Amino acid sequence: MASKEQGPGRTATLGLFFLGALILAAGLIFLCAVVDNPGRLPVAIALLAGGGGLSAWAGIRWQRARQLAPEVLDDRIVALADAHDGEITLAQVVGGLGVPDEAARTALTHLEAKGLCHQEHRQGRTVYVFQGLEEQKVARRCTYCGSEFSVRKPLHKCPNCGGTLEITKT
Repeated sequence: MASKEQGPGRTATLGLFFLGALILAAGLIFLCAVVDNPGRLPVAIALLAGGGGLSAWAGIRWQRARQLAPEVLDDRIVALADAHDGEITLAQVVGGLGVPDEAARTALTHLEAKGLCHQEHRQGRTVYVFQGLEEQKVARRCTYCGSEFSVRKPLHKCPNCGGTLEITKT
């Protein structure tokens, strides 16, 4: 479903698509008329080429506008953030997805409004942090002395104090 965020050129693109289809139809009519008057062939070819080209261009422009809609970019940005351990910058979105700056900003603002990420300022740049995608470390922790051990070691008791080890996320 189309939304208001797709831009003001949506109506113009749709109009150009239908104009191209109309010119294409006129080219087909002239092509049928070539049977009676072969002099109409160049006009028919020109109308077919012009109408087909205009319709194709408008269709590609429509598809590109839909791909840049924030609702569509959201999923791609979240997948990219997942590949970067839940943290991503605007430059990574623009470079990784090949989208314009403004479309990336709009999509990130949309994600912030949904509560899926938040901004943090680090060393003069803005980082978008996705809470659910952050890498979490799992470790065995002693309930008495607080020592941490790798989960790869098959320990059940703390080697320091003999206390019980629990698996915790940090």
